[in-house]
Amino acid sequence: MSTKELSEDVAGIVTEQPAADPALFDPAAFSGLKALADKVTPLVQGGRFDNIVDLLAVISDNIEFLDEAMLEKLAGAGEDLLSMGWTTGNAMRMASAQTEKLEKLPGLFQLLRSMNDPDVRRSLHFFIGFMRTIGGQLKPD
Repeated sequence: MSTKELSEDVAGIVTEQPAADPALFDPAAFSGLKALADKVTPLVQGGRFDNIVDLLAVISDNIEFLDEAMLEKLAGAGEDLLSMGWTTGNAMRMASAQTEKLEKLPGLFQLLRSMNDPDVRRSLHFFIGFMRTIGGQLKPD
């Protein structure tokens, strides 16, 4: 269908049902619909709009199958991920600021003395446990 035919169809609908929806006569709504149609036209002509509709159908189907327990799990996972990102970002900014303040890099013995700090030992223990878990998952079966 050509753009002219489509315009005639729309004009026919508007003239046939003037009381159907007053929003059709709002110039802002009409210009918004025209802008949307201009953007969607290449997708429809290229057959890519069908992919968008299929994607929306998949999302809709998955939303139907979500129960409250699954939503709570997803929300918890999202909160955990956000918290982890925030904590990691803060730690990196603080460590970067401390490193920039150094006039001279610490020597080997200074680094070993930092092992007396309980926070350093706690973070090393965490890192070693993390690496142990990753290594265990990478073992061939």
